[in-house]
Amino acid sequence: MSDCLIKAFSGCACPPGECAQKPVSPAPVTFVSWRTQALTCLAFGFLAAIVSAGWMETQFKTRDLRNQEQVSWK
Repeated sequence: MSDCLIKAFSGCACPPGECAQKPVSPAPVTFVSWRTQALTCLAFGFLAAIVSAGWMETQFKTRDLRNQEQVSWK
């Protein structure tokens, strides 16, 4: 029976007599609300900003340490 449901939802042609019945329930469709999508997007953006700021801080610190003897204070 489950094999018939899979074939019916995937659109495969079945041989005559096999999987002739219709599926009992339609394929599940889930919708995510726009508010959930917006909050998820903001959360990932905030996390990406924190991670990139931490990475840039280490890059600038090593660059400053590497170039500190080339800076002239005249």
